[in-house]
Amino acid sequence: MRKILLCAILTVMAVGIEAQSIREEIRDNIRCSAGNYLAYPEPAQLKLTPAPEGKHPFYISHYGRHGSRYLIGANDYEAPYAVMAEADSLGKLTPLGKDVVQRLDIIRKDAHGRYGELTRLGALQHQQIMRRMVDRFPEVFAEGADVDARSTTSLRVFLSMENAMMQLSRMCPKVFIHHNATQRDMYYLCGSDPRLEALRQDSATQALLTTFSQRYDTSSRLMQSLFNDTAYVRQHIDADKFSNSLYELANSLQNTDLSLRMTLYDLFTDDELYDYWRKGNAWWYVNYGFCPASGGSQPYCQRTLLRKIINDADVSIQLKQPGAQLRYGHDTMLLPLVCLLEIIAAPHSQRENRFGLATADLESLDRKGWANYKVIPMAGNLQLVFYRSSPDDTDVVVKVLLNENEVQLPLKNHHGPYYLWRDFREYYLKKLDAYEESEK
Repeated sequence: MRKILLCAILTVMAVGIEAQSIREEIRDNIRCSAGNYLAYPEPAQLKLTPAPEGKHPFYISHYGRHGSRYLIGANDYEAPYAVMAEADSLGKLTPLGKDVVQRLDIIRKDAHGRYGELTRLGALQHQQIMRRMVDRFPEVFAEGADVDARSTTSLRVFLSMENAMMQLSRMCPKVFIHHNATQRDMYYLCGSDPRLEALRQDSATQALLTTFSQRYDTSSRLMQSLFNDTAYVRQHIDADKFSNSLYELANSLQNTDLSLRMTLYDLFTDDELYDYWRKGNAWWYVNYGFCPASGGSQPYCQRTLLRKIINDADVSIQLKQPGAQLRYGHDTMLLPLVCLLEIIAAPHSQRENRFGLATADLESLDRKGWANYKVIPMAGNLQLVFYRSSPDDTDVVVKVLLNENEVQLPLKNHHGPYYLWRDFREYYLKKLDAYEESEK
């Protein structure tokens, strides 16, 4: 009986630890609360699992998000500043509020004319990712290797690719590099599906997100700390919208040079940052995960990209020389691609992050390890690394790196994190075929 009771207590304790794990991660590193605005963290896994005996890397297939950037529009900076400047002119700010309006003025001036642009940190991220790619897989970039790089037509994405290619050319001057950004490639680099988009925008889906978000009050305390007149706030300020704009500015600072000079995270409590993250994480799950409320099939919006990856790999495997195909795009492609692959990511952690998760319970996402910042920080990337013993080897194996950390797939593994390519392509092509057949 005592053993049973002890097991029950340990089980409850384990569940409690599991439930708190992401909250603790955010408390330990508040930048993680930024979700997709998290500045790219260096890989946690420094030593990769050795390849099966006799196998050597010869090809890399990659999809990466652009690096750190400024917020997209002028209004992201000017609107919150205007709210506080107006309140300041009327004597409605607390001492903290007066300090914050000065910070917002500095932030908006720094961003002026740079909206949506790649920052210096964003450029550095892609240089460093490429440096590690070459250091880890030098055989892929041997003399005469053929590297084909493509980006969307977005300037920040193009410049991310160019920074990676400059780094590659410095390290491997005898590699043949082809790079382009053309509308012709947008169908797979930045594809969309109108039917799935309509499901995201469905009124019932939006109501679910609204109801979930309204459970968490992330604005009341903040308003009292910044403004000295509650009636003024009630009559003139949309507290939730304004608070959210400050939260986004706080997140974005880590991607700019201003992060060395100031922060806005001091405006929020740990619980508020966690709750903000939960709301944003739920939005990403509903829109791009296997959430039943939005149809249970949102990741299939990137089925064309996955087919392209598989078809390109089939062609590259037939070639004698090594090489890589590097694709550069956006978080709205990378996250559903990772979900479509049903990746299981648990580098150096007891909690598995299963991105093939399907649940109607948005409250359980953090407990089950579905965390957006694990997939789509700025410069987030997916690398499929292919191995063989010789060009005639038909037992090609592949392993997948998510943000440069080894991950698992829902397949029978061949050796550790390595999978037979024929098993990979069979599983995912069948999955894509079944979906497309069901849509006819």
